[in-house]
Amino acid sequence: MKISVEGKNYLDQVLAEAEVKTLRFFGVQGCCGMNLSVALDPAQETDTVQTIDGIDVAIEPSIAPQLTDVTIHAEEENGEFGLVLLGYTPTSC
Repeated sequence: MKISVEGKNYLDQVLAEAEVKTLRFFGVQGCCGMNLSVALDPAQETDTVQTIDGIDVAIEPSIAPQLTDVTIHAEEENGEFGLVLLGYTPTSC
């Protein structure tokens, strides 16, 4: 997993105002299997935690293979910035 310059700048701003300083990726069971979710949450006991460009990232083991070649990026849409996972291909029904 990597973080683009835009992603790092965005996350630095968000984390500066957040109580929790860890970006956590985890799976949520859906109708088509496990769906990827992300939140500012503390790492869980079974998560793999790594620091990428100064940002703590926790990854639940069940979804780790989906994030191997992913870059965390930020883009603006309709005047709002948000995270985009470049290289991530969601599963569909």
